Amino acid sequence: MVRRGRLLAAAALTSVALALTAIPGAATAATPSLVIAPTWTPIPTYSVAKHDEPITYANGCHAKGVVTTPIVCTFNPGGGRTVMLFGDSHANHWFGAVLNAAKVGNWKFKTMTKSGCPAVTVSVRRYKSANYYPECNSWRAGTLSNLQAVKYGRIDVVVMSSWHFHQVLTSTYGSNLTGATKYATWKKGMSATLTKMLKGVRQIVILRDSPDLPGDMLQAQACYAAYGLAAETRCGTTLAKATSAGIWNAERQAVAELPSTLRARVKTVDLTTPTCPNSWCGPIDGPYLAFKDDNHWTQTWVKARMNKPVYTEVKAAMLRAG
Repeated sequence: MVRRGRLLAAAALTSVALALTAIPGAATAATPSLVIAPTWTPIPTYSVAKHDEPITYANGCHAKGVVTTPIVCTFNPGGGRTVMLFGDSHANHWFGAVLNAAKVGNWKFKTMTKSGCPAVTVSVRRYKSANYYPECNSWRAGTLSNLQAVKYGRIDVVVMSSWHFHQVLTSTYGSNLTGATKYATWKKGMSATLTKMLKGVRQIVILRDSPDLPGDMLQAQACYAAYGLAAETRCGTTLAKATSAGIWNAERQAVAELPSTLRARVKTVDLTTPTCPNSWCGPIDGPYLAFKDDNHWTQTWVKARMNKPVYTEVKAAMLRAG
């Protein structure tokens, strides 16, 4: 039985090694045939990291696929002024840091997020799917309409972010866009979102999207566990591949082209590039496992590393809001 158990364990590790070798874009060209993780216990642990996400997933505040009705949730309800988080899951994973800012600043904190649905007014396909995502357009339109009508009360600051690797369509049920055409469509969509939102919101902070690491969710998680501390290089990639400079520039250009009175009420902030030292993006940051999967940060890491810079940006926006 002992011999059989060892054989099964060896076979399992070999399977992991083969899976890791297949991760596109990962620095695993020299992957050995048998991977044995160095002794290292990250914060959070691998098993905890997989589920280290905002409470909004469990309590229903983060809208899922078929939901079209905007769901607004309020945290720190005793606060004075209000900050809102708006966008897809890549906005939602800033939750811990924005909640901390609200508590420190004594502000109300409202969330308005939906899986796979960018804040930008564009038509997209479902996450890593070939199917159009009509519920996203309905949800976003309803949210922006409610913000214009001030149905959520006075919103002093909106913090918004979106995944930069969405499959953007030419139109409803249209074809997938790439390159310059995609960037131009994204810029136009960002302009539309900002113009509508600024009719009912005082200040907007646009956070640059977080990095995308190689592989899918399961491949990335297997890579982190297999390589331990070496995962920083083995499971990472360059800043140029992990982020979309074209989409980020489109967002900044959309802000720059707003009328001056509106432009003064929007700020783009890049807190992502500093997380990729020497232009390399990996899952390890000191004692922390920063990623729960291939493209979402752990809340443990967000609170440890992003609380201070996010509070600084929200506080400054509150001051600009008057």
